[in-house]
Amino acid sequence: MRGLCNAPQSTRKIPTSNLPITSCDLNLIWQETDYYKGSNEPNGCPAGFGLRVVSNVTVWADRIDSLDQIFNAQGVLEVDTPIKFRRVYPIPEPSLMLGILAVGLWESKKAISSKFKHKSKKHSK
Repeated sequence: MRGLCNAPQSTRKIPTSNLPITSCDLNLIWQETDYYKGSNEPNGCPAGFGLRVVSNVTVWADRIDSLDQIFNAQGVLEVDTPIKFRRVYPIPEPSLMLGILAVGLWESKKAISSKFKHKSKKHSK
């Protein structure tokens, strides 16, 4: 895998024959302070090449915080990746957006129609 990004794109192939077929569960547990927490510590999930991934996830009503840690075969932390998902406010109301779009299209159609009617009257004289 090392040097893969420096190789020509046509040769960037990852052989799947040496990747393990695994399934890994991460159970979310409701916490009394209004959020879910999940982890697959301490063992994590096998990720091939002697690596394993340990994940911690916290799910709130308006956000998700995730931390994925990749450890090598000796248990040394190689990668530590926090990921934060946040809800975007304000959330636009679809009906309002569709209404504005519909009015805009209707007005455009009216303007174009009247322009063509005006031109066709000129050309018919």
